[in-house]
Amino acid sequence: MASRLSIINDALLGTGNNRLNVEYDGSDAWTMAESAYRRAVGYLIAKHDWNFATRTVPLAGLLPSSPHPLLSKAYALPGDCLHVSSVWIGLNGGPGSVPLNRYEIVDDKLCCDHDQGLTILYVRAPDPDKWPPGFVEVCIAKVEAYLLQGLNEDTDNARRRHADVEDMLAELRTRHDQQTPARAILRSRSAERRAGGSGRAFLPVPPYGGVGR
Repeated sequence: MASRLSIINDALLGTGNNRLNVEYDGSDAWTMAESAYRRAVGYLIAKHDWNFATRTVPLAGLLPSSPHPLLSKAYALPGDCLHVSSVWIGLNGGPGSVPLNRYEIVDDKLCCDHDQGLTILYVRAPDPDKWPPGFVEVCIAKVEAYLLQGLNEDTDNARRRHADVEDMLAELRTRHDQQTPARAILRSRSAERRAGGSGRAFLPVPPYGGVGR
């Protein structure tokens, strides 16, 4: 079972460095390796819609006010949300559900015109013990690349390892998508009109970019 420390230690050994016995030991190796790990996870999670990194939940945290000048309702996003992939009126993919076209993320709040019945699909960074083996291997390789660049000061090999990661990612994405059948989305114009969808979308606000999906 993978953990942050096991991934870091595999990457340290792969780059010719000594493994760590514990986290937060105050060493330069830990400082650089922990930074490399955080950067690697953030980079890899953002490179694809990994099914193990997504979660679907109903939005229940309606806030007393909205920070948006036009959209009067606002919801608190889940604490582990990295970015919102899509928003639905009704249960995501369930009978009668339709995509919400009119919303915007402002100050980590989802702003819209609806005060109930919303479901979001969002991306998070799950614990390493939830990762499939292929993603663990790519993460180790990415941490190795950052360690070669920082701890080892070996720019040439770091560049080659970063390139290796891109090749590994391409293969992993293909394999992931082959195992994840595409879901057909049936959109009802009359249902959208009843739900208040105007077909008009606000511009996305980084880093979420979920508007108009």
